[in-house]
Amino acid sequence: MRGRWWPWLLLVLALVPALLISKPKQSIQMAPADSVTEAIFHNPATLDPALASSGSEWAVASNVFEPLFRLEPDGQVLPNLVSHDTINGNVLTLDIRPVAMVGGGHLTASIVAAALARPLWPSVHSAVAAQLLAPVQGSTAVIKGKTPFLSGVSLVNSQTVAIHLTHPVTTAFVQALANPALAIVPASDLLRGGSDWQLTNLFGTGGYRISNWVPNGMLTFRRESGRGPTRISLVVVPSFQQAVLSVQNQAVQLVPVQPDQVGSIPQKLLADVRSLPVPGNLNLIYRAGAKNVSTYPRISVSDWVRASFRGRIAGLQGNWPAALPGGRPMTVYVNQAMPEAVQLAQTLARLKPHQVTVRVVSLTQLETLAKNGQIGAYIGQVDWFKRGVSMPLAPLRSLWLVSPSIAHVAVYANGAADWHSLTLRP
Repeated sequence: MRGRWWPWLLLVLALVPALLISKPKQSIQMAPADSVTEAIFHNPATLDPALASSGSEWAVASNVFEPLFRLEPDGQVLPNLVSHDTINGNVLTLDIRPVAMVGGGHLTASIVAAALARPLWPSVHSAVAAQLLAPVQGSTAVIKGKTPFLSGVSLVNSQTVAIHLTHPVTTAFVQALANPALAIVPASDLLRGGSDWQLTNLFGTGGYRISNWVPNGMLTFRRESGRGPTRISLVVVPSFQQAVLSVQNQAVQLVPVQPDQVGSIPQKLLADVRSLPVPGNLNLIYRAGAKNVSTYPRISVSDWVRASFRGRIAGLQGNWPAALPGGRPMTVYVNQAMPEAVQLAQTLARLKPHQVTVRVVSLTQLETLAKNGQIGAYIGQVDWFKRGVSMPLAPLRSLWLVSPSIAHVAVYANGAADWHSLTLRP
């Protein structure tokens, strides 16, 4: 019996390392009950709204930062960070609301003035911001790095800023100030944070701040002010079908849907695809009386639009006008950057295979072809023909696969989900 004690000794020695492992200093933090996970398909290359160009980047730009004005789904431009605005010739005067900044303090006129110049700095080099702010006096000097400030933006007092343009102020410029690329990012964020400012100094007025960023994995944000879920997570998924499965498994609650992806959604989930309004409508624009205008197939617009989006987007007009011209087979041009328009054109070609051909081109090509009278018809928003006629087709929409656990969600003008609008079912 004396010799049998050694197996017990070996067992104790085997357990010693486990007994010596220290207890974690901090318990694992569970996700709050009111957290929402949104699927993204590409890790954002930047969190700077001035450089945002993808869905994941727009999601961050719109919810962490805010522009001075906001564009409503019906196309109205309304004050956002502005309490009052006045137009006097070439000068736009803005009274800034002293809203709370996520990083502390309140928004002031000096923060706004510096933030308008920031995207023009050579270190940022936002082509979109350069185009939007081109009418502002001194914008070229900032772009060339001669000065960090816009000479055309002056402080009237601590909460009032005056913007001087090279020509009279128009509603188009006010609308430009609603563009997410001109969201107010305090210049101090970039200057204090250096090359890592997007991880350490991402402090806007949007109410959310980043708490974690795992490259090619997940971005987590927590709400500091306003309404909406306490935590938002953006999770990179490898494919749309994987995102659909994640919704079915309740691992993801929000999935952006491209128009050409609606057809791949299972019928039982189709009711969960929500069509959320963004500003603008799509029209079939044709050149009246053109000799090379093709045959316009007789088809119900409502049937056409329904077939394009499986009934998730309603058409704007019931039938084709009787005045539409006839001729050879119809060629429809469409801007490649408008997926909803591309889907409409390709569906029409599928419904009328011998009457319709689709040509997908860039926006610049489309504008040039239309202005030069080289094409007969296209799907878009702006009429570039000299004698153009527009037929309404469908409203612009942002499509989302939304978990039933979410009662309400809205989107910004760029189609990104508005996290503050999210309401969870009890």
